[in-house]
Parts: sequence; structure tokens; C-alpha cells
Amino acid sequence: MPKPNPLTQGLKQQNRKTEPAAAPVAPTAAPSGVKTVPPSRVGRVLIGGHFAPEVQTALKIVAAEERTSIQALLAEGINAVFARRHKAQIAALSTQANDEE
Repeated sequence: MPKPNPLTQGLKQQNRKTEPAAAPVAPTAAPSGVKTVPPSRVGRVLIGGHFAPEVQTALKIVAAEERTSIQALLAEGINAVFARRHKAQIAALSTQANDEE
């Protein structure tokens, strides 16, 4: 069993002294079995991957320079992959983006 960390113990004691006892709050969750989904995510799925932190930084910089979002850059990249493989370029941010193209 690892030794207790004296710093952690001190912080816990300090928090107990400074925080007043809070009354229990009843959770305000949706009824069981019902997921609440923001309207912007209805009919959408998450596609992700794990990359080095430098990739995230570079994407944020490009997005800021172009005054766009990382999601828009990712859609552009996914469409580039589809184009190289002679597939339909279907990645879009919203149904409005499809209507404008």
C-alpha cells in the first residue's frame, strides 16, 4: 500500500475547513433512458482519432488564421480523402452547407 501524500492530506484538511457543508442537490437529469441531444447534433455522429498535441495546435492556428473552425477544416480534409479515392465529397457541417454548394 502506498504511503499517504502529506501534501494531499493537508489540502484535504484545508478544503474541509474552508468549505461550508452543502445541502444535497437533487439531480435534474432527463428521465431514465432518454438522451438529450442538442439540435445541432441530431442525425450526426462523432468521428475522431488520437494525434500528437502538435497536431491540435497546428489545427487551431490554421483555423484562427482562416477564421474558421476545426470542424470545418476536418470536413475539408475528409472531402479531400474522398476526392482522391473518387468518392462523393459528402462531409458537410450542416444541411445548409449542402444547399449552398
